[in-house]
Amino acid sequence: MTVYVLVREDQSEHGFVDASIVGLFRSQDEAAVLLKSSMAEAREQGLRVCGDPGTEPEWEVSWSIEPNPLR
Repeated sequence: MTVYVLVREDQSEHGFVDASIVGLFRSQDEAAVLLKSSMAEAREQGLRVCGDPGTEPEWEVSWSIEPNPLR
């Protein structure tokens, strides 16, 4: 079985990155739902989301979904 970990990274004005686990999911689709809503909420708050046009290298927040097999 594989679990999907949604990871959030926040970058400071000095380029330091702080990572945190947002959630663990049974499917990648479940993780993607929270990922999309989290990105929309960050944009509404005025944060620069990694991957948006004009944010590189000065993004403030980023997410990734990482698959991890359970043993």
